[in-house]
Amino acid sequence: MNESSHEQVLTRRRVLAAGVAAGATLLVGCRPNRKTTAASNQAGGSAWSFVDDRNHTVKLSERPTRVAAYQTAAAALYHWGLTPVGVFGSDPPGDPWLADYPWTGSDLVGSVYGEIDTGKLVALKTQLIVSRWFPPPRNSPLFGFRDLAQQQSVGTKVPIVGLSGRTIIPAQIARYGEFVRALGVSTVSDRVLRAREAFDRAAERLSRVARRQSSLRIIAVSCDQNTMYVAKVASSCDMLFYSHLGVPLVSAQAQDPYWDALGWDDAGKYPADGILYDTRPFTLPLAHAKKIPSFAALPAVRANQIGAWQAEAPPWYQIYADSMNNLAATIANWRRVM
Repeated sequence: MNESSHEQVLTRRRVLAAGVAAGATLLVGCRPNRKTTAASNQAGGSAWSFVDDRNHTVKLSERPTRVAAYQTAAAALYHWGLTPVGVFGSDPPGDPWLADYPWTGSDLVGSVYGEIDTGKLVALKTQLIVSRWFPPPRNSPLFGFRDLAQQQSVGTKVPIVGLSGRTIIPAQIARYGEFVRALGVSTVSDRVLRAREAFDRAAERLSRVARRQSSLRIIAVSCDQNTMYVAKVASSCDMLFYSHLGVPLVSAQAQDPYWDALGWDDAGKYPADGILYDTRPFTLPLAHAKKIPSFAALPAVRANQIGAWQAEAPPWYQIYADSMNNLAATIANWRRVM
């Protein structure tokens, strides 16, 4: 899932979702504006419309059945019960979130970030495209598009829906549920209900472990060869959710809305007993980071208190249930090292 340029890597780092909270009470106050959640879908071949999270209305003569999607959205839709006819992004077949994806029933319409085969989209009779959208500060295109000009060009051939990655994790998941329900997919199947129950159990477990480990100081980082990016908790959809569950996360303090970008000489700026390390393929592998002396010297690294951070995961209950269970197991035996 390597990006096609350093700028695209930085863009994806900067647009890690913001605004996560836990529990039903917080969800009530943090649901997306109803203008962006309304969907109209009449049966029997009647007109179909959907207002996406950019407040753009897509209107079609009938409910679409042939959908193409950016790879993260495709993974989420597949778990919800809808298999896109086309997938685009950065090497989608190599994406671990698509490891069990039924490629025999779907085609690649782009395997390099920012390159989308519009001819293939049309040949597949694609009726709708779905991707992830992150609001300003940057006037960025939806994920998978090179720029706004390309997005607008593709959109003249196939309408595009953008679903926000900047809402809280439970709301992101629910929003995908609303979308697939508008496409006629059941969201009350036994499989969905089991996944939701697993999510709730995992949240409860993580909260219990976090309370016992409340004296720890944990940071979340993403790295490249020259820089260690320390995450702002409020700007990371999963980290803020986990923080509200009680995980003792330390937030970066910087003017950048998402990260404090540190040269390796400043790697110790935020004292930490544990580190959650970004595992996405385009980041510096942890084994390589450990060869950098200033990183290797950090107390958390010396104590081997480093856990995996699965940033930018598809919005699906079971995926986040697994992430929370792994996080609970990871921090359960951590101790203060500073």
